Amino acid sequence: MLCEVPMQHLSELVTRHAQWSESKVAVSKWRPGGVFVEASYGALLRKARRLAALFARLAPPAAIVPMVTGRSADSIAAMLGAIAAARPFCFLNTKYRGPQIAAVLDATGSALGVVDAAGLVTLRSARRDHPQIARMTWVVLEEPALAGIYAEAAEDLRRAANVIFLCDEHECADTWIERPPHAGANAAAACLFTSGSTGQPKGVLISEADVMGRVAAEVNWYSLTQEDVLLNILPFSFDVGLNQLMTALAVGGEIVLLDSWLPADILATVERRRVTGISAVPSIWQDMINGGVHFDKGGRHASLRYITISGGSLSPEYLQRLSSFMGGVAIFKTYGQTEAFRATSLRPEEYDKKLESVGRPFPGVRVYVVRDNCTRCEAGEGGEVVHTGLGMMMGYLDSREAGTVPENKLRANPFYGDDDPSPLAIFTGDMGYLDEDGYLFLRGRRDSMVKVMGNRVYPQEVTNQVLTVPDVREAVVAGVTGEDGQTNLVAFVRVSSGSNLTPGMVRKMLNAKLPTFMVPKEIVFVDRVPYTASGKPDHGKLVEGLAANGSRAATALTL
Repeated sequence: MLCEVPMQHLSELVTRHAQWSESKVAVSKWRPGGVFVEASYGALLRKARRLAALFARLAPPAAIVPMVTGRSADSIAAMLGAIAAARPFCFLNTKYRGPQIAAVLDATGSALGVVDAAGLVTLRSARRDHPQIARMTWVVLEEPALAGIYAEAAEDLRRAANVIFLCDEHECADTWIERPPHAGANAAAACLFTSGSTGQPKGVLISEADVMGRVAAEVNWYSLTQEDVLLNILPFSFDVGLNQLMTALAVGGEIVLLDSWLPADILATVERRRVTGISAVPSIWQDMINGGVHFDKGGRHASLRYITISGGSLSPEYLQRLSSFMGGVAIFKTYGQTEAFRATSLRPEEYDKKLESVGRPFPGVRVYVVRDNCTRCEAGEGGEVVHTGLGMMMGYLDSREAGTVPENKLRANPFYGDDDPSPLAIFTGDMGYLDEDGYLFLRGRRDSMVKVMGNRVYPQEVTNQVLTVPDVREAVVAGVTGEDGQTNLVAFVRVSSGSNLTPGMVRKMLNAKLPTFMVPKEIVFVDRVPYTASGKPDHGKLVEGLAANGSRAATALTL
């Protein structure tokens, strides 16, 4: 039976689950050696209450609470505490270092933050060059007492800033707070930082109503109940990982935290915890296919109902192979952005029929494809993807972003009216088309489209063809501007170990598949493809590595 999610804030739902079954496992965390540390709904609620009281006492109303933490039951309790106190939470990317952390603190204007053991070490190395860190009050989550380098880092921070150890705040143990008068459906509940087209992180504000609307929509889309166990391998700073966490808590299910992306660890965890659903980025599924590992749906992985391909797509060849590797597990493809979450989804029953599509609009969402003059494209005609309805951001944290044109994504909805009540729309910057059945197909980013020999080229289309070359395991194609001002395509390729493939052989095969202007001028073999924390190829690092190599005719690159 499908679980309906009432329009309450998430901490109220967790309170209800704890009252019904205090000992039910809410969070399990994988530890090296295959041990799982569990936290019940009752324990999660008690810690969330203590944190809520602290946030209400120490942070001004509606102040954003940045969290320099990894994924743990403690950090989840901190999120719930912030929601209960009506203080928007902000999980920072765990790869952030001093400059990025300082930029977030400046952007949010926060005076109160949350940190765990790993975060303490990061703050220690950054504090000397970034005085913003010392001006903060920091709540330290770890219990019991920290040891080793973590204790040293905590003491170093305590000498410089106001530090509160949660384990010392016993007076908050049995308290609860009333929702502040400023709280409401239209108030900000979360802030996610994303890198825009300029590469500069932007704070994206999400309202409480939209947060819970997203949760309710996904609960229904994936038919989630309190019996579900969701495997979380994506960071909470990434919208897909965060929403998966919130849906599991909303229905009273279990969220399993796994820090490893190795296929063997994923398979073992699915078996050990009887996982029913996994949300993952394409690189994870690509590694599983390349490793030749399968889910045993008829045996040890019988519990697994579905997976998602989120945060990007696979090449057509990998999409076809994935279906057989899943062994009967349902596959959902999803598409969206931090500013416009879950625009479309391709359901499992549509997967084989519309393999290269990202599906149709998610419930509560309208998707248009428009020309430069904002008129709607015909079926099959390419244009920019526009999103309205559920999943839209409130706006950027820095209000100055709202005045930037054309970079600003939040604009007046050209289709506002009786059929579309949303006064605003997100212009995604993604290019694509709708087919005659209303399925969306993506071609690439407007800002990544390059002109080669006078022709428009979307690098992703070239990447898909490179991936069809035998022995190619990973590929990223980027437009690189040379000293002559001309833009050329460069393909960064990782091949199978022991392969005899050469750049010349790759180019020869691409000449048979692509027009001349789409064949990369350079084929650069790399030992690895770098990824961002959210699992997307890091184009910037690849291009920087090529430039640092000092040769425009490089055929190999070590990163």
